[in-house]
Amino acid sequence: MSRLASSDATGASATEWSTRFRSELKSGRSGGSHPRRPAGRTFQPGAPISESGIYEILHERDHRTSHEAVMIAGDSFPECDTCRDRVRFKLVRTAPYIFQDADFEASE
Repeated sequence: MSRLASSDATGASATEWSTRFRSELKSGRSGGSHPRRPAGRTFQPGAPISESGIYEILHERDHRTSHEAVMIAGDSFPECDTCRDRVRFKLVRTAPYIFQDADFEASE
């Protein structure tokens, strides 16, 4: 039996888990400790990033469909090579940068 066709201890197959996971993502119930943010506030290039996390990137005039990227607190939002300072960023959910976590910080 392949790994994808097998089931876990609860009897749920990989397909069932995948479907459940996608449903939770769409509804905002990811089960993690980092809540999704309500739609609304957008950030401009050059503004400081105050929270590390996953941001939706919205390009002007749809030269590219929206996509997501990780942004790190302390950096600044970048310009797009095509739409320059007209690109916008929306926080999807916070996610700490692993090397800013006390258990993973590099010791000096």
